[in-house]
Order: sequence, then structure tokens, then C-alpha cells
Amino acid sequence: MKVFVAVLFIMHVSQHASAVEMKVNEGAEFILLPCQVKAAVPTDSLVEWRRSNPSIAVHVRRDNRDQPNDQNELYRERTALRQDALESGDLSLTLKTISLVDKGIYNCTTRRGTTILSQAEVQLQVVSSNELKYLKERDVFLGLFIVTLLLLLVCVGYIGWTIMTSKNKG
Repeated sequence: MKVFVAVLFIMHVSQHASAVEMKVNEGAEFILLPCQVKAAVPTDSLVEWRRSNPSIAVHVRRDNRDQPNDQNELYRERTALRQDALESGDLSLTLKTISLVDKGIYNCTTRRGTTILSQAEVQLQVVSSNELKYLKERDVFLGLFIVTLLLLLVCVGYIGWTIMTSKNKG
């Protein structure tokens, strides 16, 4: 069941203005934070993913090379960009081993020198395993309640039918 939940980690994706909102379950193997640019990015550009509040470097690629020493230690070994990210314009970030601390607003920025070429924002919500457990328990309770209610209606209907047929015979 845990594997099933981890595979189906994206529960909701919607777009509001220029920000993308995503939800993921705590403990999921990974999530892909989207960032697309229309044209190829020059290889001498800087691609930087940052999380705000507090502002920390999540992933940095400079001159077409990842810069693990420039990223916050919380994200080392947990992030990746496609090898052909600059050529393809797909600067989406793979974030691995999702935990509650990953909740926040992420910004994808490309720069060439001091000129900003593109920016994108992703708001990531992480659903805790306790919250997920509560939701599952609530759904089970709700399901049992509905089944009980249906059985009660069937019983009342049967009793009513029995009374009506016995009156018609008598």
C-alpha cells in the first residue's frame, strides 16, 4: 500500500496566475517541480532553484554544470535537473525523498550575467502521513456510515412492504 501511495503522490495540480500549486504525500519517492522555457537556454547561463521563507538554494547549475557546493545541505543528493535541461528548455526539478520540511514556495530563475531570462514559481504542499491516516480513517467511517444508512432504509422499506401486504390480505 505504501508503494501505491508513493507512486500516486501527485494529488492535485492547478495553475493560478503564474504560480503552480502542487500537493504530494510525505514519504513519496520524488516529485517533479515544473519549469519550462520556450527556447533553449545559453550554456553559459545560471539556472537556480530557490525556496523562499527562508531563501535557500535548492539546486544550482552554472555553465551547464551542477554546483552542489552552492546548494543548501538539506537538498544535497536530493535534487536533479535533466542532463539536456538547457538545450530542451525543460528546467523542471526532481526533488527526492519528500518530507514535511519540503513544503514551501520554490522559484526557478535563469540568468545570463545580471539579466533575468525567465522565472517560474511552484508552491509545494506536503501532506503529512498523520493527516493521510486521518483522511483514510475518515473515509472508512464515512463508508460504513453510508452502508449502515442504506441497510436501515432497506429494513424500513421491507417492514413497510410487509405491513402493507399483510393489510391487503386481511
